[in-house]
Amino acid sequence: MQNREAFRWTFTASGLWLILSPFMLLGGQSALSNALVGDAGLLILSGLLALTLAGYGHNKHYLVQTYLGVSYGLILVAAPWLFGFTEPVTAWNVGVVGTALVLAGLYVVFQKMPKHHS
Repeated sequence: MQNREAFRWTFTASGLWLILSPFMLLGGQSALSNALVGDAGLLILSGLLALTLAGYGHNKHYLVQTYLGVSYGLILVAAPWLFGFTEPVTAWNVGVVGTALVLAGLYVVFQKMPKHHS
């Protein structure tokens, strides 16, 4: 149960960060250029999806939530190439967050694996 809560908190914090990060990292007038609006929009959308995954779930289906989370984290890691991010800081931001989400999901998966004792 603790692993699942850690997963949810990681996704919640990551989602909030992704929503706020365009305003904090791109800042002021530079965030209004057309290229940066695309990056900011993708980060905000990614944050909303992470929050949705954090809130999704039922006791019987939390491994589904975890596998979706790992998949989503992998998509975030690949997002700079998939969606053509224009700012290096946004590409790094989404890559680091995606890596953290993958690791959080894999931690839960490996904790649930049956342990074999020799």
